[in-house]
Amino acid sequence: MEEHLGGLRIRDPYRWMEEGGPELERWVAAQHRHTVARLASWPAQEQLRSRFQALLDHGSVSTPIVRGDRYFYCRRRKGDQLAVLCVRRGLRGAERVLLDPHGLRHDDSLGLAGVYVCPDGRLAVCKLAQRATSRAFLRVLDLDSGRLLGDTIPADLYPLGRTRPGVSAALWEPDGAGFYYTRIPEATPVHERRYHQKVYFHRVGDRWSDDELVFGEDLKKEQTPYPRLSADGRYLIVEVLDLSGDTAGTEVFVRDRRSPDLGFRTLVTGHQALFESRVHRGVLYLKTNLDAPHGRIVTMALGGPDGVRPTMLDVVPEGREVLRSWALVGDRMFVEGVRSVSSRLHAYDLEGCPIQELALPGIGSLGGLRGEPEGSELFFSFSSFLSPDAIYRVRLDKLEPECWIGAETRFDASRFELDQVWFESSDRTRVPMFVVGAKGIERNGENPVVVQGYGGFNESKLPSFDPSIIPFLESGGVYVLVNVRGGGELGEDWHRAGVRADKQNAFDDFIAAAQWLIEAGYTNPARLGCCGWSNGGLLVNAVAQQQPALWRAVVAGAPVADMARFHTGPGGRNWIADYGSPEDPQDARALLRYSPYHNMPESIAAPAVLIWVPREDDRVAPWHGYKMLAQWHYANVGPHPALLYAEAGAGHRGAVAAGRTSSRYTDIWTFFFTELGVDWHDRSPSRERGARCVARSSKPPSAGSEAG
Repeated sequence: MEEHLGGLRIRDPYRWMEEGGPELERWVAAQHRHTVARLASWPAQEQLRSRFQALLDHGSVSTPIVRGDRYFYCRRRKGDQLAVLCVRRGLRGAERVLLDPHGLRHDDSLGLAGVYVCPDGRLAVCKLAQRATSRAFLRVLDLDSGRLLGDTIPADLYPLGRTRPGVSAALWEPDGAGFYYTRIPEATPVHERRYHQKVYFHRVGDRWSDDELVFGEDLKKEQTPYPRLSADGRYLIVEVLDLSGDTAGTEVFVRDRRSPDLGFRTLVTGHQALFESRVHRGVLYLKTNLDAPHGRIVTMALGGPDGVRPTMLDVVPEGREVLRSWALVGDRMFVEGVRSVSSRLHAYDLEGCPIQELALPGIGSLGGLRGEPEGSELFFSFSSFLSPDAIYRVRLDKLEPECWIGAETRFDASRFELDQVWFESSDRTRVPMFVVGAKGIERNGENPVVVQGYGGFNESKLPSFDPSIIPFLESGGVYVLVNVRGGGELGEDWHRAGVRADKQNAFDDFIAAAQWLIEAGYTNPARLGCCGWSNGGLLVNAVAQQQPALWRAVVAGAPVADMARFHTGPGGRNWIADYGSPEDPQDARALLRYSPYHNMPESIAAPAVLIWVPREDDRVAPWHGYKMLAQWHYANVGPHPALLYAEAGAGHRGAVAAGRTSSRYTDIWTFFFTELGVDWHDRSPSRERGARCVARSSKPPSAGSEAG
């Protein structure tokens, strides 16, 4: 099939794969069977599977939600497939399970994706995601009895868009009588269900179909509203995010619920910038990148007549660190800053006066910054490449993080080290990356290396724990994370330098990272692999195509590949701010310059390629992966395979159950072990006495420590 786009004539020989049907199903099934058989032929696959099962069996825990003296959190216990909802009364109280999703579906396909507890702790909204897809039920849980009530928001009406930091799926009234939430109208066509989101109010005990439409009737379909509610229930804030224009932008509206007849008042509009809001003690705080590529926090007055825009006043001005997560607790403001691609945590008073930097355990990333609005403590998680997530508690009167719940997993972290290096890309831009490997590794050019990257949508990829890399490290491999342009690690300027017409910068950065690793003596092209997921799948497909001799093995998970038609897939119009619009001639020409699907040469000696496609992915359409694999098959004249793994019953990030996760890790890393010539070495603690990694309760190093 041929068509014209941006003044250019393009071929689309595999358009039929977008339509589905029996022929496609037979092709996918045959490709998948071939891949499974090939991976199963590796002699040590089952030993690798056992190692992953052991690594994932240690469990995990989320940052708690505090309500009085009760602490609610999700924990995946040893031996469980899914996380369960638990509560403790008091910091060290006995744990009690409130909701166990294992029995909700016979195949463990329905997992907890979020819990939102009402202020008095009587009820909670539980978000239950299906097969890790973007569709989720909302159910109301009685927290005293552990009984699910009849209140349900159907999954077909609750599609999750791109997440917003600090956004709750359910905003409870202070008295627990009901909650605000977003969903799509019942009559929305199936192919439009990533759009048309609006804000509704649900009163506990009512049918969802009777819920009141509160905000969004006049929004464009691509505009997504995110409601927030002040702790006293007086102010309802709605942030409206639009990712379909030239630049992502947010509008902010407020409604004083004591004067409902006045409706919503516009606070922020007309800026090509992002805003995140919090209302604390009657004051509106906004984190924004407006005139501040690293971010700043401002305040605005909530009162005043409509049409009069209140002035933004700096509270935390822009500095050298990139602002990420933040929380307001009692008389303190806690702000995560990113410096040298690692989290820092700062405490301010409510007027923005710095109090101190809090000591963190080293180079790594924060998560789940959380505390009650008028509470006396803050909780957060912290992890790094070699340290699993642990939950830390900070008393407001001491500001010293202490480990509340540690994490344990079975590997000897002392054998490995983390190094951050900066290298020059093709245009002399300095780019950071992390290198993780055995201590004292010999730079003989023969080490197996796997490089990962993302580079898009202002996402910051900081050092965090990933159990999937541990067997590779234990077998002598080196893992590398490259912070290419397009991400948010160094601020909005870094993000903008790798999007739209400048997307090639991200590919150049990734290629330059591989070349640096070779020149530095870590590896050679025969032992070099790369991997990426989603937008990262686009990245690795592009670099494998542009520099095929540089790589031996490539894994592209849920990849975006057809840049002429990405906007026709589910939610694709929300990617236009980053990619550009194929409907705009100038953008279309830029997209077609690098689109992996359209730039495959007639013949290519390709590296080994594994394309992983979750069959129920409703974020990146599976046909991207199918069409890309077909192009690799058509053009490849080399000896290495192009394989498809079609994961059934899985959403964008794969199936949620622990057993399915260990199987996914096993197959992906079997591919790397085989293609990179890695010998399997079981050096787990069952083989080596006393080897383990535990997040301990001792105090972290002093503030600003660079210890790894």
